[in-house]
Amino acid sequence: MLTRLVQLALRWIFSDQPLEHLQRLIALINQVADRDTALQSLESLLRYDVQGTQRVEEDDARRLLEQTAPGDPIMQTFIDRYIEQGREQGKAEMLLRQMERKFGPIDVRLRQQIQEADAETLLEWSDRILTADSPEAVFH
Repeated sequence: MLTRLVQLALRWIFSDQPLEHLQRLIALINQVADRDTALQSLESLLRYDVQGTQRVEEDDARRLLEQTAPGDPIMQTFIDRYIEQGREQGKAEMLLRQMERKFGPIDVRLRQQIQEADAETLLEWSDRILTADSPEAVFH
């Protein structure tokens, strides 16, 4: 089953109907008996389609997920986690944008620190940027 998923994902990568094909792949993933493997496959597939190829919008992927598995508690937990990760990523991107506007290009180390931070820390740093006089001051 997993081999078939990979084959289809690769075949459809440049399709002119990425959402329709993603929906078919999610239906196949739902047939995988091992739920952990299924969810790992789903997460990889979504990250690839949304972030890797940028052919599927994050909001479209979320809507598709919500339509695909109503009432499935395992899938709902995955959807909630996926949405929360998306929100945190959005907060990180916003802080990076603010820092670049205020301080210019951001060091790779600081960029990684922002991208790995949790939502509460990102919010705290976003407050600090208002008065910080250097990128390092945002973090201390």
